[in-house]
Amino acid sequence: MSLGLYLIVAGTLITGAANSLFTKYQDNQCVHNCNNPDLSTHKYFEQPALQTLQMFIGEFSMYIVFWLIYKRNSRSRSQYVALEGDEEVEVKETSIFQNLKLAIPAICDLCGTTLLNIGLVYTPVSIYQMTRGSIVLFVAILSVIFLKRHISKLEWISLFFVTLGVGLVGLSGSKHSEASDSLDETGALIIFGISLIVIAEILQAFQFVVEEHILEKHPIIPLQLVYIEGFFGASILLIVMVFLNFIIGSIQSPEQFQTSPFNLQEAFSQVIFNRPILISSICIMISIAAFNYCGLSITHQVSATARSTVDTCRTLLVWIVAIIMGWESFYWLQFSGFAVLVFGTLCFNGVLKPEEWSFIPQWLKSDFDPSQRLIDVVDEIDEPIERM
Repeated sequence: MSLGLYLIVAGTLITGAANSLFTKYQDNQCVHNCNNPDLSTHKYFEQPALQTLQMFIGEFSMYIVFWLIYKRNSRSRSQYVALEGDEEVEVKETSIFQNLKLAIPAICDLCGTTLLNIGLVYTPVSIYQMTRGSIVLFVAILSVIFLKRHISKLEWISLFFVTLGVGLVGLSGSKHSEASDSLDETGALIIFGISLIVIAEILQAFQFVVEEHILEKHPIIPLQLVYIEGFFGASILLIVMVFLNFIIGSIQSPEQFQTSPFNLQEAFSQVIFNRPILISSICIMISIAAFNYCGLSITHQVSATARSTVDTCRTLLVWIVAIIMGWESFYWLQFSGFAVLVFGTLCFNGVLKPEEWSFIPQWLKSDFDPSQRLIDVVDEIDEPIERM
């Protein structure tokens, strides 16, 4: 593996982990009554919609990368081709408004990311990151239902381990409430946060399946897919935020609306006039843009499976950093759940190959076809190559 590829892998790990950690860092920032010695009166930064907007702006900024790579290239547009099986398929450049279908996955991403940001408020960042591994299960199920994909017996067993791992990680959430005076309330909030994350992953699974369907019917450059969805997501979210600002503002009293997350003026002032939040917001936008670019580069230069493996390592990195920062403590139950989750994911993605293990009964291997792995549905399609 070349030095450049090592740097890209490292960039994917660091920027992916940084995105989750910076978001959790924002959630821990006090914005009101911060000088009061009574910690119960402190008001923390709780702006999940604004955090979602940051992500979409970061994705939309990928247009700059697209322009540098493609628009400045003097070759013709017909040179963009992708491999589909053994055949080359022309991949056309499209304008933002040319394919309005891309607004559908953007809406799924908008709702899913907002729920993720709300769930992260109530959930330790490591549990948040691990629970997101459930997306493999939901993408597989939806791919079977809507895209008529086939899942072998071994892949179903792998998905069982994924589900078991997520369940153990969720169960470990109750351990994080032991240091609190209100154990039941804290534990309930963590379970509530995990539930929101699972719902968000179902929505993002819909996003992946819709993207797969659109790309099959209308192949476009994957880098364009990132910034077009970023544009639609940011535009739709801003419209909704402005709409809710006036609706909620007319219903609530001025005192209630002052601290409401739907108060746009208050939300943006918390970002602009709070230095740690402003800096972390910029870092989130940069990290999400860099993460998308590095991830696409890994998919292009190695494989989608390699990208999925790197993403699993990102979860481990988030957990380690959270423990080092003192945000969390080590729990064996959580570690066990993570190990089961990783095992199931690696088997499903083909990094581990149970079909080659001698102790696996042959009847479990009978319907397995390595060429039909669903990893290509979970990750982006390969980056287009240029015709020589």
